[in-house]
Amino acid sequence: MNENTLHREGTDAIIDETLQDRKNNGMNEKNSLKSTDTKKHLQWKWFAILHISLLINSLPGVASKLAGRYKVMSPGFVFFCCLSIGLLGVFAVVWQQVLKHMTLTFALTNKPITVIYSLIWGALIFSEHIRPGMVVGSLVIIAGIMIGVS
Repeated sequence: MNENTLHREGTDAIIDETLQDRKNNGMNEKNSLKSTDTKKHLQWKWFAILHISLLINSLPGVASKLAGRYKVMSPGFVFFCCLSIGLLGVFAVVWQQVLKHMTLTFALTNKPITVIYSLIWGALIFSEHIRPGMVVGSLVIIAGIMIGVS
């Protein structure tokens, strides 16, 4: 083989590598798009898990109120107190997992929704009437927390 043949083979190899790189970059762009879609899906997933955990966080108050209907240390009282503590434990574990996937600031700006959940539980479980003052008070609490966190 002469020098021209080696040069031509080297050039062909470089062209082949360049074409392969372009092809791979196109695949990387597709993978990047898939990665973006996956990230958005995971963000929604963790947002949903955040709100499920906040829903769980609103339930110990309900369990405590139900415990108040029983005599101290009766089986019903102990059950609802244990349920309340258990729900707080579940919330703590899920909350820590959520914080691995989102910022504390973002998670805390969603936490005031528990005030609304508590109003809903009061109406559904205890037949409490939701008065306009309660709604306004809840909105003031939510606004105050959001302003304080931001």
